[in-house]
Amino acid sequence: MALTFKLDSTTGEGTFIRVLRDGQPFGKILDAMGSYRFYEGDREKLGGAALQDADLARLKMAIQSRYGGRDR
Repeated sequence: MALTFKLDSTTGEGTFIRVLRDGQPFGKILDAMGSYRFYEGDREKLGGAALQDADLARLKMAIQSRYGGRDR
């Protein structure tokens, strides 16, 4: 499963990074006052970030490691 990251924005949510798996929406990364948070799915839940980190590159690597797996 290939994960890709794409800068995106909507009127109500501001700018965020959309996470795509095999070209389909999988989740999003939001910047919450200096801490990047990854949420699976299309809606963020209070306290429900699947992963978070202050460093965006490190967070992307953690997402790849956890969800990127190899095709079987």
